[in-house]
Amino acid sequence: MIKPLALAIAALTVLTAGCGGGDDKPVGAGSSNPDDPASITGTVRLFSYEDGYDPDYMASFKEKYPNITIDTASFGSNEEAIAKVKSGFTADVINTCVDEAALEAVESGVYAPLDTSRLENWDKIWPAMKEMPGVTYEGQFYVVPVDAGTAGLMYNADKITTPPTSWKDLFDPKYKGRASLQDNAVTAIDVGALATGITDPLNIDAAQLESVKQFLVDNRGNFRTWWADQGELITLFKTGEIDIASGYTNIQKDLQSEGLNVKFATAKEGQMLWTCGYGISPKIKPENVDAAYALLNWYTSLPAQVYEATNWNYMGSNQGIVDAVTPQVRKDASLDTLFNLDDAIPAAPPKDRDAWIKAWAQVKAS
Repeated sequence: MIKPLALAIAALTVLTAGCGGGDDKPVGAGSSNPDDPASITGTVRLFSYEDGYDPDYMASFKEKYPNITIDTASFGSNEEAIAKVKSGFTADVINTCVDEAALEAVESGVYAPLDTSRLENWDKIWPAMKEMPGVTYEGQFYVVPVDAGTAGLMYNADKITTPPTSWKDLFDPKYKGRASLQDNAVTAIDVGALATGITDPLNIDAAQLESVKQFLVDNRGNFRTWWADQGELITLFKTGEIDIASGYTNIQKDLQSEGLNVKFATAKEGQMLWTCGYGISPKIKPENVDAAYALLNWYTSLPAQVYEATNWNYMGSNQGIVDAVTPQVRKDASLDTLFNLDDAIPAAPPKDRDAWIKAWAQVKAS
């Protein structure tokens, strides 16, 4: 699922995006990573969800790579990111999520193939994550999986004393006007499908999609609004406008840190897993390639992965994360789920993503 974050766009140079899956030659192929991290220089323009460059998160990167400059820009969804890139906006290292638009991004030329020999933690990545659409494409690898997490139900425990257990609870009339659903086509239709008893939402046919769309239209009045980013959802809870919403563990933790009694519950219909990672643009300048690989290697390193698990309850792509954290963090971040990725709702795009986007637009316009 989408990683929800506040939109805070920083300035980036506009370049022309490629198309058709990028170059066939892996970026930086034929070179090796410098032995001394402090010797690596360059500027990396990072386009990602906002957590991808959180200052506390990146502290260990700056300590290890003191001579690399990171210029940042954030987006609110992969759909937004791809639209910007297609219109000429690009960067050196770009964040994407498998269940949103990783495959589309690769096919659009957003990424160059990666030289996996330069990915220091590649052999430690969970094998199932390496096979996800967009991570791999036509025999090459374009995206390094970094993190994953579970979508679920966030609720104000001061107002809702019986914890929700099902996606159906979002549509319960007793929460009319007090609920919110993420403004993302894949997430919203997944939730609607699961709430109506569909067990394999990513493989629904056209008739089922129409049925789910109508269900969402019929229940539109239950929702105060559709939330677009983390900041908006936090505000909705803080102002008391909503009591329940679809959401993520990192947002729930942020609200708790601000003194709100907001809790997180998984739905009995199944865990919806998002999986996200980073790739390198084919337009990157040669002098910045070493710095880009350094950033990818840091994202999959244990210091970065432990931070994500401890502070955001994210699951890490590095298999070493399971034994690198405390038993409590292992539980809170649901790290044992990583041993059973095939049992979760697949972190992959739907069969007809464009149809889902159109259906969700019709729901919002109803």
